Amino acid sequence: MKIRNLLWLMVWLLPLYSQAKGENGNSVNWNNFKSAQLKSEENPRPIFIEFTAKWCGWCKKMDKTTFSNDDVIDVLNDQFYAVKIDFDSSTPIEYKGDTYTGKELAKYFGIEGLPTMIYLSSDQNTSEKIVGYKTAKQLIKELKKLNTD
Repeated sequence: MKIRNLLWLMVWLLPLYSQAKGENGNSVNWNNFKSAQLKSEENPRPIFIEFTAKWCGWCKKMDKTTFSNDDVIDVLNDQFYAVKIDFDSSTPIEYKGDTYTGKELAKYFGIEGLPTMIYLSSDQNTSEKIVGYKTAKQLIKELKKLNTD
């Protein structure tokens, strides 16, 4: 009985940990938020946050198309610390001395729908929203426009 439950749990959690890969076999180096903040303090780079949810169809489409595009992967891995935050997660997230859930942090950033991505400057004081589904070309254009650090 325990083995069956373990197998069921693995099947249930596998999609959460699978990553879309580009044609070259690369994938976005997703960090947790705390790790990205620490890395950005040591080696300043902006933080890219994707707010996502299991129920968000457009988020899943972005995972399969946009975040599996080699150019997007290269830009995110080379110029940003990329973070995925589950909107429905109750795991504590620390930011600027306060603790948030996924929904609370989304509210802090003024997110009203998914998918929404946040560009957070390397000093973590300036944020900009990228709202809605974006193709690889659209996302790269947005990131280049914002990334003037």
